[in-house]
Formats: sequence, structure tokens, C-alpha cells
Amino acid sequence: MLDLAVSLISSLKFQTANMKNENKVITASSWGSSLRLLPWDDKSQISESQNLISNTIHEWYNAKHRKPSEDEIKLINSLDKKICPYCSTTEIIKNGFYKNRIQRYRCKICDKNFSPLTNTIFEAKKIPISEWIEYLIHLFEFHSIKTSARDNRNSESTGKYWLIKVFEVLKDIQKDVILEGTIYLDETYFPVTKSKIVTKEGKKLRGISRNKIGVGVAFDELGNYLLIVEYTSKPSDTSTWNVFGSHIKEKSHLIHDGERSHGILIRNLKLTSEVYSTEFTKNLDDKENPLKPINNIHALSKRFMKAHGGYDRDNLQDWMNLVWFILSNPVNRYEKIDKFINLAINSPKRVKYREAMSKKSD
Repeated sequence: MLDLAVSLISSLKFQTANMKNENKVITASSWGSSLRLLPWDDKSQISESQNLISNTIHEWYNAKHRKPSEDEIKLINSLDKKICPYCSTTEIIKNGFYKNRIQRYRCKICDKNFSPLTNTIFEAKKIPISEWIEYLIHLFEFHSIKTSARDNRNSESTGKYWLIKVFEVLKDIQKDVILEGTIYLDETYFPVTKSKIVTKEGKKLRGISRNKIGVGVAFDELGNYLLIVEYTSKPSDTSTWNVFGSHIKEKSHLIHDGERSHGILIRNLKLTSEVYSTEFTKNLDDKENPLKPINNIHALSKRFMKAHGGYDRDNLQDWMNLVWFILSNPVNRYEKIDKFINLAINSPKRVKYREAMSKKSD
């Protein structure tokens, strides 16, 4: 709602920029950056309407930022730690509980204490794990980081920080993917940032050019996907083999558009091939296009990235890992959230706020 209000204000035709309120120019930031504090929170006397607004906002905020529930504490304490997160020894013992009733461990070798969440993305958390449930629902439903943060009553920086944590958990998620049987394969392209656009005689280069970043996309009929950034505009034998070579089972059946570089996969992996060239498909109705299944993946990927329009191209593979996770099984959103939380809990992926937010990220 705050985003909508800011949008409406910015679209007004009269000169709001010249309007003054307590000697301050009205801007988008005038609406308040805090989702918790209200302008009259420190006043002893407020109006009935202000009291209603305060109570409602604080009720919303507290509901979104509750203390860890009994179920969450039970989940955390159910994690059976076997290795010290600091020195990797197995010489660890239970050592009582923290004030929040979370199990504490002590390492006999390095003598450090730790919890079941130490060295995970949930370490030193101020917000309960349960709040990630709504955040992940929004992320999987193609919400932007900004709108998700507003809905969660979080700052936008928290949304960005959590996204970096998601990227870390999914960093190597496609490493062991093997496609087999009938495989659809094609490349899709994302634009470089405006600052890196190459022009010729003042005009953008046409077609597949240096202004595009190629992503190799493939999936099989067993429900396995692959989305790997090639970091090249036009695919070559080398880039195609580097992306797909270790991810396709020999003697599979390839359905593709006849791109020349696909030949190295066919030859080296002894694939059978079914070609539908661009010349053949460009005038076909979408329903009749044999490459529609792979085109749908391209469309979904671009739709997702459009919701995050200012994304850093240096992180494009991280984004593709996230798209992969969204597309892959399980299909049910709650099962997918369950899968992610278990991945995060069991992944040694510590992400410090200052280190993460000091880097250029989206």
C-alpha cells in the first residue's frame, strides 16, 4: 500500500515538489522509511485516530516479527549436530541452553560454544525462521524485493540481504543435474545494463550482439531443468560444451533449433537429434510450435527477471539458480519452502550482513 501511495503522489500533475511541511520538501521518503515507528510514538497525547493507526501498525509489525514459537524452538533443537562449525572436529558435547532455550554445544578441541544454527544463513538471527515462510512465498510467486519487504513489514535492505542468503544456499544447486531421455535445449538472452550497451554510429547493435548475455536452458521430460549462464552473446562450441557437456546423459534425444554449436553435444554424447529451425517455427502459431515447451521456460525466466528489473548482471547465475529452484520439483509451494528451509539449515553458508551489503548486489 505504501508503494501505491508513493506512486499516486508522484503522478499528480500539480507541483508537489514546492509544497512545504515543517520546512521540508515533500518527497517519497517523507512517507517514512521505518515500518515500525510512527511520527507520534514519542508523544504523550495523541488523537483517537492516531491511536487507532498506531495500534493497528504495531499489531501488524508484531505479528510479522514475533519471537520464535515453540514449534520453531523444537525444530532447531531437533537438529543433531555432529561436527564443530569452527574446527570441523566431531569432539562436541551438549552444553546446556541459551536464554532463548536453544540447545548449546561446546567443542572439546577449540572450546567454542555454538548453536544448531551456527554457520547457517539463520545464524545470529533477529527475526524468527518462521518469517522466511512468507518471504519465500513472495519470492516464488515473482514478487519484487521491494513489494515483498513492504508486505513483510521489513526494510528493503532486509529483503536484499535475505536474497543474498538465498543465493548462497542455492549456489551449487545445479551442479549434479543430469538430463536424459527426451531433452529440449535452447539459448535465451538477457540485456546488459544500460551503462554497458555497445552502439555503432549512435545506434544499438541489432540481433544477438554484445548487448546480450546468453543463458543455456534445457529440460527433460522427467522434470529436470538446467539454466546456466554462458557469459557470451553468440554460443560457440566451447561455451555450449562447458554449459551442457557434463549435464546430458549419452544417447539421449535432443530437440532443438539447429544452432550450429549444438553439434558438439550431438557428436560427443552420441545424441539423436530433432531440429526445428527458426525459419520453420517463426510463422507457426504458438500452440503448433514444437519448441513451445522450451519457449515457455524462456518466458517464465524473463517474467521473473522483469520483476527484479535492477538486478546485477554479475549475479545472473545466482538468479538462474533461483529460477531453477522455482521451476523444479516439488511443484507445491509449501513443499518447496520446506525443501529450502531444510537446505538452509543443513548448509554451511554463513552470510554476514556487513560483508554482504557492502558488495554491489540487488
